[in-house]
Amino acid sequence: MKVLANRYLYKFRDLLPASIEMDTFSPGDLPKNVHTYDALFVNTTTKLNAQTLPETGNISFVGTGSSGTDHLDLDYLHSNGIQTADAAGCNAVAVAEYVLTAILCYQQTSGIQRSDLLVGLVGEGHVGSEVSRLFHRFSIPYISYDPPKESREADYRSAHFDQLKKCNILTFHTPFTQTGSYPTYHLLSRSWFQEKNYHLLINTSRGGVVDENIVLEELGSRRLSSAVIDVWEGEPMFHTLLAQKSFFATPHIAGYSRQSKERASRMIIEQFCRHMEFPMPVSQPDETKTMNLNREYTSLDQILLDLHPIDRLDKEMKSVAKLPADQRADTFARLRSEWPLRYEYGCIKIDKKYMTQFPELRLLGIQPK
Repeated sequence: MKVLANRYLYKFRDLLPASIEMDTFSPGDLPKNVHTYDALFVNTTTKLNAQTLPETGNISFVGTGSSGTDHLDLDYLHSNGIQTADAAGCNAVAVAEYVLTAILCYQQTSGIQRSDLLVGLVGEGHVGSEVSRLFHRFSIPYISYDPPKESREADYRSAHFDQLKKCNILTFHTPFTQTGSYPTYHLLSRSWFQEKNYHLLINTSRGGVVDENIVLEELGSRRLSSAVIDVWEGEPMFHTLLAQKSFFATPHIAGYSRQSKERASRMIIEQFCRHMEFPMPVSQPDETKTMNLNREYTSLDQILLDLHPIDRLDKEMKSVAKLPADQRADTFARLRSEWPLRYEYGCIKIDKKYMTQFPELRLLGIQPK
């Protein structure tokens, strides 16, 4: 049994049964002999379809260490007898923490009171549900807009589109689809801004869910005050002007943490083991880390950005945006793949004095050391 895996899949060799031979590849560089492997493990940086994988050969299983599958042509793979697996929900906690951190930082910078916020939560699947949980903890008012979920689940009621115009923040958590009853390609369009101004727009779902040119226009017209963009249409290329004008611009890393990456690897390996009737990997507790903070903080956002350095990634992205076009894509991809993985808040311990100074840290699951 021989498998091929993206070299950036976290702890993959450690979790895979020892009897399985594994080779690795770099994103965007599938070897010509890929069809000779029994299974293939990728992430969103590798598109699999009839053009990129014209010969499926021995492959009977494809796993993606991601919550979305829009980079996989599922019809093509299934028609060739290949079972597919994803890691839906693996990054829900990490993305939710990113969104909440961005909102708290924006609130501090803008001076808006938390009680004056009303967030439109667009999409309440794995990630959106985790975001809503954190909103409850922090008493951030929100309304949930997810018509597809209402059509699937009898006990869920979606807000109507017009109700979103009451909101002053929008955050997107939908899959990327171009067909079906509820396509999400350019879901956010000019119509969302008719007779309405927003403080902040956040997109951590997929590039193409929001029309980036419209976002840039609305930032210029002041109908939108700020934007936080983590996912980009055309990745690894990205909208440089929008990146430069965003409150935070990051390279598709909102869902990246040590815990989410290990969760993703474990989920697709478990599905692979069931498919091949191999023993399941042994579960391990999440990694934890004691963070040594040695400075004075005057606001909650300062300590959060030391634990979750969105601002440093934003600075890097704005630097990448200034590079010549022929360098931007490779630099974006390298930044995304090689930036050190953070710890989720629930796996962090810090000095008790900071917990006393900022009791809200407990709401994030941070523990005193």
